[in-house]
Amino acid sequence: MDTLSLTLRQRKLLHILQSHENLITGSELASQLNTTARTIRSDVVAINRELKPFDAKIDSIRSKGYFFTAENPDKIRELNRINTAFFTREDRIRYLAFQLCLTDTPINVYDLEDEMFISHTTLENDIHILKLLYMLKSPFINIANEHSMLSFEQDEKKRRYILTSLIHEHWNYNSRENAIYENEYVSEETLDQMINIVSQCLHKHQIRMEDTNIVWLNIACTIMYERLSSGYLLPEASPVSKPDTNAYAASEELLSTMETIFSISIPCQERDEIYLLISSAHILDPSKITLGNMHRVFSPSVLDMAAEYIELLREFYHLDFSTDEDFYITLLLYIRYILAPVHRFSTQENPSVLKGHLITELEFAWAFQSIALKHTGNYLNENEILHLAYCISGALEFHFNLHPEYKLNTAICCHEHMTVAWSIKRKLLGAFEKYLKVTALIPVNQAKNYDFSDTDLILLTVHKKITDNVSGKIIEISPYISPNDIRKLETYLQTRKISFLYHDIASVFSFLETAYWHEELEFENIFSAMETLGSEFIDKGITGTEYLSALLQRESLCSNAYCSGLLFQSAMTPAKKTQLSFTVLPHRINWKNYKIRVIVTAAFTAADKMLLFKLKHFFHRLNGQYDIANTVHNKDELLQLLTAQPDIYI
Repeated sequence: MDTLSLTLRQRKLLHILQSHENLITGSELASQLNTTARTIRSDVVAINRELKPFDAKIDSIRSKGYFFTAENPDKIRELNRINTAFFTREDRIRYLAFQLCLTDTPINVYDLEDEMFISHTTLENDIHILKLLYMLKSPFINIANEHSMLSFEQDEKKRRYILTSLIHEHWNYNSRENAIYENEYVSEETLDQMINIVSQCLHKHQIRMEDTNIVWLNIACTIMYERLSSGYLLPEASPVSKPDTNAYAASEELLSTMETIFSISIPCQERDEIYLLISSAHILDPSKITLGNMHRVFSPSVLDMAAEYIELLREFYHLDFSTDEDFYITLLLYIRYILAPVHRFSTQENPSVLKGHLITELEFAWAFQSIALKHTGNYLNENEILHLAYCISGALEFHFNLHPEYKLNTAICCHEHMTVAWSIKRKLLGAFEKYLKVTALIPVNQAKNYDFSDTDLILLTVHKKITDNVSGKIIEISPYISPNDIRKLETYLQTRKISFLYHDIASVFSFLETAYWHEELEFENIFSAMETLGSEFIDKGITGTEYLSALLQRESLCSNAYCSGLLFQSAMTPAKKTQLSFTVLPHRINWKNYKIRVIVTAAFTAADKMLLFKLKHFFHRLNGQYDIANTVHNKDELLQLLTAQPDIYI
C-alpha cells in the first residue's frame, strides 16, 4: 500500500496547502504550525521528496509564497489521511481518548506533548476536559494522572463504551468518511459487513429501532469483534433475563452470523450485552397503544413517573396536558426508554442551537429531574433533557388548540380594497390560526378613530404612523403576504406564543432597580463565578444553601451557556425574595466556546416563579440583537441597553 513517510507537522503542512486556494507565505505557515520559516523550507523539501513518485509537489513563487500542484490531488489527499490530526482541541481529546482506551500501560504526558506539538499547560487543560467528558459523566471511567503518567482504569466495558461513542459522535449519515481522518479503530470493510448483518437480522425478526441506536449497535458489534480478536473480553457476569423473545432471537442470529463470517467465538457475557442493546432500543408501535391497554404494555414504574410529571406540570406551572392522549403515550415511550438497562439519546444537531429554540421547554424538562432521581437514583443528562424538551414542545403546540383564549387579538389595517384585507385574513389564519384571532379589518384612514385597547397585534400594509393609541405590536406586511412576511410573523409569534405563562408578571425593568451590581469581579470559569454570585444570595438571606447546589448542578448537567454575550442562570428553589444580580466582567470568560461578558443571576419567590420564562426570553432576544460580549463594558452601558428595549414588558 502506498504511504507517505512524513512527520505530523509535515502532514499538517501538506493538509494546509492542499486546502488553501491561494498562495500562502512561509511566515504564515510558520505561524499556523508554531515553528520557523526555516523549518517550513526544510519540511517542504522533505514533503516533495515523498510526493515525487505521485507526480505532485509543493512549489513556490519568490516573495509570494507556496502552492500545491498534483496530477491526482485526490490520491494525495487519501495518502495524507491521518489518524492523529490535531487541528483542534476536539481532535486532541479524541486522540487521547482513543490512545488511553487501546493501551494497557500508562502514557508519558511529555511524550504526548511532543507528539501533538502542544505545551504542558494545553495538555493539562485537555486532560481536564477529558475528565469532564468521561470521568464525571457516563461511563464514569477513572482517569489517573500521576507522576507524569496518564491512564484509564482497566475496565473493558467502559473502554468499549468510549470507543463506540467516539465513532458514533462523528457519524455522518451522508458519508462515513471524515474530512481529515478515517475511523481510527475499525476498518470500513468490517463496518460495512456488520451493517449488512445487523440490518438483515433485525428485519427478519421484526425489530424496529431508531436510526441512532442502529448506528450504535453497528459500531458496538464491530468494536466487540476487534476487541475479541485482540484478546480483550468483557468480564464474566451473571446471565441477564431475556423477556423480549424477538430481540433475543435477533441477537442470537446476529452473533451466530458474526461467528461464522469472522471466525470468532463470542462468549455468553458478550452475547448478553448485544441482547441488551437490541431489547432496550426495540421500538413499540405507538399506533397499537391505547389508554385501554397501556397497563399491559408499560410497567407500573413508567406509569407512575408519567402521572407524577403531568401532575407536577399542572400544579407548578398550571399546564394541564392530561387530555393530550398522543403526548401521554409519547411520554410513556420516552420514560420506558430511559428506564431500559441500556439507553442513550444523541442528536445530530448542535445542542447550543437546540437550547436557543427550546428556551421554555427546557425548563419544563428540567423539572423532571426530581422524578428521575426518585425513581432511578440518577438525574437526566443533557441529551435526555433535550429530547424531553422536544416532547414538551409538541405538547405545547397542541395546548393552543385547547385554549383559544391564548390567541392574539389581531387587527388588519389595509390601504387596499376590502377584498385584499379579507384575503390577508384568510392567508394568515391558514398559517397561524392557532395563535391569531382576527378581530377587525380596518381601512388605514379609519385607524386613528379605532379603539385598539383590546388589540394585541396590528398588521399594517403601509409604512406610516396610524395612531398614538396603540399598546399592541405593529408589524408591517405586504398585501400579497410574501414569504418574508410569514417569517416575520413566525419570529414574533415564537416570542409571544408562551407569554400566557407570565402575562400578569411585573415588568423586567422593575427588577433592575433592586438588583445587585458588580463590575470588578473576575473569575477563572463559570463555576467559580456561580460559587461567588450564588453565595451572595445565601449570605444576604435571599435563599437557602440548596440554591448554590442547584445552580452548580444545572450548569454541570445542562449548561446555560449556548451563545456569547450574556449568561442567565437561575435555580427554582424558592427564595424569600425575588432578586436579580448583574455582573459585568472586566474581561470576558471563555466558556463552552462562548465569550461571556455579563452574568445575570436570579432567584424567585414561589409567587414569582413564572418570571423565569419572561427573563429567559428577554435576555435571549437581547443576545440575538446585540454584540454584548464586545460592546458592553460597565453597568451604565448595560443599563442603557436594557432600558432602551421597546418591549421591556414583553
